[in-house]
Amino acid sequence: MKMGWLLVLLLMGCGGETQPVSIESNGEVPVVPTGGTVSLINRTTYLLEVAYLNEVEAADPHIVRTSVPAGERMVISGAELPAGLEVEFDLVLVPATVDAIRVRRTIRVFIDGDQVLAVLLADVTDPFTLEIESAV
Repeated sequence: MKMGWLLVLLLMGCGGETQPVSIESNGEVPVVPTGGTVSLINRTTYLLEVAYLNEVEAADPHIVRTSVPAGERMVISGAELPAGLEVEFDLVLVPATVDAIRVRRTIRVFIDGDQVLAVLLADVTDPFTLEIESAV
């Protein structure tokens, strides 16, 4: 019996220091977001103009503008953005018409690794059917 108590005491003393780990309700360890870029695939036949306000450096906020030609893929974030940042991108479809119609959409993107957006027209004959979806 004395040997059993001695074994219990030894096992209790060998535990070491443990770090608390946050567990989500589904039993998995939560994923930590990572920094990344935002790219856009233009699946239309029109030029897309994209802009957003980069406020990563509070002392130097600036607007980042990118033109994405028809059928092209380009990075629209300008550079890698920090993890967990939420950015609102303004997209403008510029049809080649004489009346200068522009179709505008906005999308909010949460930065968690590299993000890829695809822009397309639900009806290829109607620029007002502009849609944005995740291409990942």
